[in-house]
Amino acid sequence: MPIRFVANNPALAPLFVAVGAGIVGSAWFGYHVLSTDSAVAVKRNNLQQWNLVPQDKNTKLYSPNHSFWASRSGLPDPRATFLAGESKASDAASKAKMKVKEIKERH
Repeated sequence: MPIRFVANNPALAPLFVAVGAGIVGSAWFGYHVLSTDSAVAVKRNNLQQWNLVPQDKNTKLYSPNHSFWASRSGLPDPRATFLAGESKASDAASKAKMKVKEIKERH
C-alpha cells in the first residue's frame, strides 16, 4: 500500500526518506545515550556513577578538541580535596558531640 502511494505521488518520496531517516537517527541516538552515558544508572548497585568518570574520558558524542582530553590525563582527582574535607568535618563533628556529652554529664 505505501509503495503504491509513493509510486502514484513521486514528489512525496523525499519526504518519506527524510522522515524515516529522522526516526532511525533519533532511535539510534537514544540508544547511544542510554548505553554509553556514565550518568545513566542502569545497574542500581552504584547510584552515583558520574563520580567514577576519569578526568581524561570524553563523555560527549562529538568533541573536536581532542588535545584537551589528552592534557587532562595524569591530573589529580579534584574530588580528593572534598572527600578529605568531609572526613575532617566528620571528625570535628564527632569531637563536638563528645564535648556536648561531657558537658551534659557534668550538670
